[in-house]
Amino acid sequence: MAIDPNHDDKSAVQALGAGAVGAVTGGPGLLVALHGYGDQPLTALSWGRRIAPPDWDVIAPCAQPDRSGQNSWFSTGPRGVDPHEIGDSMDRIESLLVEASARGSRVALAGFSQGAALALAMAWRGTVAERVVAICGFFPEADGQPHLPNGTKPSPLLIIGTDGDTEVPAFLGQDAAAMFEHAGHVVTNMTVQGRHHIDASVAGIAADYVYGLTPKRPWISVGIPVERVEYAGEFLSGDAISEIAQRYEQLGFHAGYVTDHPAPDDRWLTGGGHQALEPVTALSAVAVATKKLKVHTNVYVLPYRNPFLAAKGLASVDAISGGRLIAGVAAGYVRPEFSALGVDFERRGQLLEEALTVLPRIWSGESFHGEGQGWETRSATSLPATYGGPPLWIGGNSKAAMRRAVTLAQGWSPMPTPAGSGRGLKTAEIVDHSALKERLAEATELCESVKRPTPLTICFVPFGMGAYMSDPRGRLGMLADEINELFEIGVDWFPLMVPGNSRSELLDNAAALAESLGLVSST
Repeated sequence: MAIDPNHDDKSAVQALGAGAVGAVTGGPGLLVALHGYGDQPLTALSWGRRIAPPDWDVIAPCAQPDRSGQNSWFSTGPRGVDPHEIGDSMDRIESLLVEASARGSRVALAGFSQGAALALAMAWRGTVAERVVAICGFFPEADGQPHLPNGTKPSPLLIIGTDGDTEVPAFLGQDAAAMFEHAGHVVTNMTVQGRHHIDASVAGIAADYVYGLTPKRPWISVGIPVERVEYAGEFLSGDAISEIAQRYEQLGFHAGYVTDHPAPDDRWLTGGGHQALEPVTALSAVAVATKKLKVHTNVYVLPYRNPFLAAKGLASVDAISGGRLIAGVAAGYVRPEFSALGVDFERRGQLLEEALTVLPRIWSGESFHGEGQGWETRSATSLPATYGGPPLWIGGNSKAAMRRAVTLAQGWSPMPTPAGSGRGLKTAEIVDHSALKERLAEATELCESVKRPTPLTICFVPFGMGAYMSDPRGRLGMLADEINELFEIGVDWFPLMVPGNSRSELLDNAAALAESLGLVSST
């Protein structure tokens, strides 16, 4: 847990509580994530980061231990909730929200299970939180619990229940929603498929709600240049990766990405291919060096790996980063690389779909049994559990890639392709803005046909990326203009590269890029 070094406030530290995690850096927004009964704050930080906009701070306070040693926001007896305990917890959390609001930050409050109950109690009493999210929650009855004081504006609420929740049945959330609506609150109430946890679908619904507090804007993921092995001293050491990642975060970029090529073929390298560090290793270094920057695999080739190995690697970097992983994944296209790894190139699509189906089950933290292509388990429990799983973005231009993204994932990462290159890249071509717009329209239609509950995130490299890499100063304005144009037709995230043969040159160009995109000043 980190507090803004320029803002020494002992009350904030006290309100967070021992064991709290997250960072308060004075960003444009703050999400306070409240864990469930007996949970650790780290689990709330993980799902909180999936809900909050990328440039927001997320903190997860820690409840006090109860008599059995479990973290608990309040105790419940024959007469209901102890009003003093829940009042103390509400006061602690509200002080964090008030402080952030006074600094000019947008503020939101989200809770799961008992944490959701606390969030609902705060909304009933009155809170500065501009939006409140309660997942798998209930309204905690307490004697003398006041409603909003006269003149207090009620916070809008999102209440989500799941149809398979046996711990906090969905009807408890529905009852709470009816009570709030009767009292004049604006309430969105949903019951979705699932159990007593925050899966990717629930996190997506909550994120869409919280994102409504921030203006729509392009999100930028920037390459960590670990593929530049010819300048290993400048880019490949732990110190180099840390310095670059920290500077990217300071400049206001939203994610840092790496690629995946464990066995690049010499012919492919000669034709423009590149080397790559092992993605999980490289991103772990990025995660340790930063507090808010998301870590992004762009892309991680799932068919190269047994699904349990892939799940373990991705869950590990997600845990190390505190829930900041964006798992861009794909089927792969370099045939000799498949041969070197002993994987059937022609079965890569089947292997990818199998992995996309199996990974969430492995990440659940529950015992898993099953079998697939080249693996079998009677009972395997893989920890750390990845709360809801990291967002999965599917790479590729084909209709199959689009279908996988819409039905099995949270995002789609098509790529620009020069005319005539589709056969070599083993994918459909997207040669210009018009072609991309057509493909995005197809994706929208598919989302509607399958009744997808959340928007599909789109990640796309600008067509002018190569020209910018060759002339970073001369083409900078054109790149920024194209990003705005692509954003207008539906692209959300932009993975960019920054040129430079030395660390200082790279970071100078990164500063100019950040300034051109309106992220921060180049100073």
